[in-house]
Amino acid sequence: MPVAGARDQTVVKRRHTPTIVACLSLVGTANLLAGPHIVRDSAKTFSVSLGSASPIGPASIREHAIAWHPSRRRFYLIADVIPLRHAHHPHTYDTELYLWRSGDLATWTLVGLAVLKGKRDVDFDGYGVASPAGMAVWSGRLYVPFSARKTLRFTQRSIGLAWSGPDPEVIPWTKTPGPISDLAGEDDDAAVVAVPGDDRLHLYHRTTGNGAGRGYRIVHTASPRPTDASSWPRAKEVTVRPAGVRAQELTGAICVDGRVHLFVIEQGTGVKGIQIAHLFSADPGGTFQQADPSQRYLLDQPDRLKDGGHFTPVVRSGRLIAAFWTVWQSGPRYGLTGHPVEFTHRRWPVPR
Repeated sequence: MPVAGARDQTVVKRRHTPTIVACLSLVGTANLLAGPHIVRDSAKTFSVSLGSASPIGPASIREHAIAWHPSRRRFYLIADVIPLRHAHHPHTYDTELYLWRSGDLATWTLVGLAVLKGKRDVDFDGYGVASPAGMAVWSGRLYVPFSARKTLRFTQRSIGLAWSGPDPEVIPWTKTPGPISDLAGEDDDAAVVAVPGDDRLHLYHRTTGNGAGRGYRIVHTASPRPTDASSWPRAKEVTVRPAGVRAQELTGAICVDGRVHLFVIEQGTGVKGIQIAHLFSADPGGTFQQADPSQRYLLDQPDRLKDGGHFTPVVRSGRLIAAFWTVWQSGPRYGLTGHPVEFTHRRWPVPR
């Protein structure tokens, strides 16, 4: 179902190949180079939307994940889709995941419904699949985790996993019959990361904890047999909440230059509004630290962000090349805006 040429669904094709600036240090000088932070090329814009002309009808696109498939030579986007007519719009309750493809990040073709919810009151995901924060190619197939909503009240949420065949465009995808992670409290905002040289697929997700006031935190687990739900060890906490931060929600995860980078929405009395922290670790099991010691949060972001703007970094051949945000588009409808981006470093003064 092509979206090219439809109003509100495509933009003119543009190409951009930014480079990653190598990590450096200038110890002993008047300045130090800070850790990597993200700068966007705001002159070049990508867009994904579902207007009235789309095959689904007018709908919103919320949490999303994008992966480059090296053998297919295409980008694939998977996302929560919420029709405007849906009883729970603008929220991703009782929803399912749709798939798009693109050769250049500018023109997207809607493939269709890739991850279906299960049977109500029977399956662990009978009331919806949602919140895909990161997708990865592993052993030639696309893998995406999701928040499985089990009850009418959307409680007992756990993390399930879906995967494609050799051709990702053969849909729907296969799912685990039960959770791969199910902690006390509610589990959402899941991402998988493939780390070069590591035979495991790594999972990160948000958990609300045990209900004893611990707040939202990010956890990790990994498996060499990801389609076997029983092969995933119990997930463990991998981030530290700074003073004044009461909640952390995962919105993106990638591996670049041997480090796993997590992008985490933070809220609390110590944070103005809703901010996206950029954390990284050379050990996929953490603990994750600020990527830039002088600046915890993303600064260079587009306007009209929805609810802080769910953020998706895009990696191709081990390099960060673009990023997409969830933004308001028209009336109550929201979708995605993207830009070419790069990691860079900036100098910050050393106290004398």
